[in-house]
Amino acid sequence: MSLPTDRGIAFILNNADGTRNVYVAAAASASNAPQDVFAMHLKQKNVKVDPAVTLIPAGTMSRTTEVVHVTGDSNGQVFVQSHAKNLGPMIK
Repeated sequence: MSLPTDRGIAFILNNADGTRNVYVAAAASASNAPQDVFAMHLKQKNVKVDPAVTLIPAGTMSRTTEVVHVTGDSNGQVFVQSHAKNLGPMIK
């Protein structure tokens, strides 16, 4: 069963124990700090980042350059996926 998808700028922190924290925020400040974090996936063992997602350094973390979809599942996996663009018209 998949959990709801959060949409925002994702920040990823690598923990000393090998797990990762994924924070989903409304925006990134000028200094690349997360602003208005509304979702957190803490101590995750398996975080999969879509190859279409670009990550840049953000202090002790990395962050996405654009809004992404972040989804967790009941197996403890977190997926960071690119936001679909240019899908074309819904009705032809």
